[in-house]
Amino acid sequence: MNKKRLECIIIGVISLIIITVTFYIGQLLWGIIAIAIVFWLLMLIDCLQRRTENFPRTGEYEKLIWLLALIFLNFIGAVFYCYLVWMHDNRGKYTKI
Repeated sequence: MNKKRLECIIIGVISLIIITVTFYIGQLLWGIIAIAIVFWLLMLIDCLQRRTENFPRTGEYEKLIWLLALIFLNFIGAVFYCYLVWMHDNRGKYTKI
């Protein structure tokens, strides 16, 4: 086997490994993106269904501000909404039935 052929085989194997690893990392990233989108949609739906009186600060435009934050900040806005509104409201709901 000559040196040129051996180099081509090594380059082919390295390329195949890179393509395989990239494919699996891509699949993982699509899964993470799907989870982030579902989380964002859940927080958006919660904000739309929540009454204005149920926000931590009962301002006149509190619901509108959170809705705009969720729309323009996407996932970051959903994380803020989750910690500042959703978790704050759900702390007192764990009572015995």
